[in-house]
Amino acid sequence: MTARYAAVIAAVAIAVVAATTGAAHAAPTAGICKSFSASGAGKIQWSAIGNVTCQQAKPWLVKILSKHGVPDAQAKVTNGPTGFHCRATNNAKGIPSVGACYTGTIKFPKNGFQWFG
Repeated sequence: MTARYAAVIAAVAIAVVAATTGAAHAAPTAGICKSFSASGAGKIQWSAIGNVTCQQAKPWLVKILSKHGVPDAQAKVTNGPTGFHCRATNNAKGIPSVGACYTGTIKFPKNGFQWFG
């Protein structure tokens, strides 16, 4: 009976350690931000993840949306936040209406924001 009791305690201890260790590597938090209208892009739906808040990301997003490029092409986002990778696609008017800025990798972003217009 004591061996069985020790096995149960060990299993619970392993589960607790795994749960607390897993919390340190949990997926980034996410927040849906209030949509807004942008000239030429229409209604922008967007969100932020990780340590980036909607309030921090909006000035960057407005700045990115203000730069026009080649219509219906991959956008060159050179005015994004320092240290972030930014990718976007221009709409028919040349506005980068769909895109993302993030740290980490596209597969495993840590912090950032993304938008759809």
